[in-house]
Amino acid sequence: MAMTDLICFDCDGVLVDSERLAAQTTADLLAALGVDLTWQQASQLFTGKHAADAMQTLHETYGLVPPADYQQRFDGLLHQKFRAELRPVPGINTVLAALDRPCCVTSNSGHARLALSLSLTGLDRHFGPHVFSAEDVARGKPAPDLFHHAAARLGADIRRCVVIDDSVTGILGAVAAGATAIGFTGGSHVGPDLGDRLRAAGACCVVDSATGLIAALDLRAARAG
Repeated sequence: MAMTDLICFDCDGVLVDSERLAAQTTADLLAALGVDLTWQQASQLFTGKHAADAMQTLHETYGLVPPADYQQRFDGLLHQKFRAELRPVPGINTVLAALDRPCCVTSNSGHARLALSLSLTGLDRHFGPHVFSAEDVARGKPAPDLFHHAAARLGADIRRCVVIDDSVTGILGAVAAGATAIGFTGGSHVGPDLGDRLRAAGACCVVDSATGLIAALDLRAARAG
């Protein structure tokens, strides 16, 4: 992809195959509070949202005010699952090794979760300090703030940035920021309609594997070289 200053990767569902684990953790905790959801339903409701928006969704959808320690309990259970089961998205190491342009992480997850996810999977070596969280800005995705923040920190023109995200909130935020958005559906949590929803949100294309991502980013020559 010509004329690209910066490639911004979402973490959950793009770099690490974590969304199913997160959705199951949510479903388990909500069951104890009287809300019965499958992990697929939890994924549909919460994927791509940061903690504050997830709490608001719980209140608006189920009239539930989670206990004060809900987020702490969620983080503890999720991190336990991560240590036992978290893996990189298949093929993503090949994509990152082929990159010939600067890259960063732009995620609605908190820095503690991001650091754990990237270190457990060994992907942290590709990004160094260039990991940006919704905690860094006033508004997380779908607001454009996180993408503007990342571009400003790395001296990139947002109009020449590419965002890769598996959530509607991420695609909306990238488009609102003025970046080019690529939808990614290569995670194990993906349902059959996600690609259509990502296109409707403004993704210029949708790819369902790391191989497709390499092609979308025009990285084949870099990989071969």
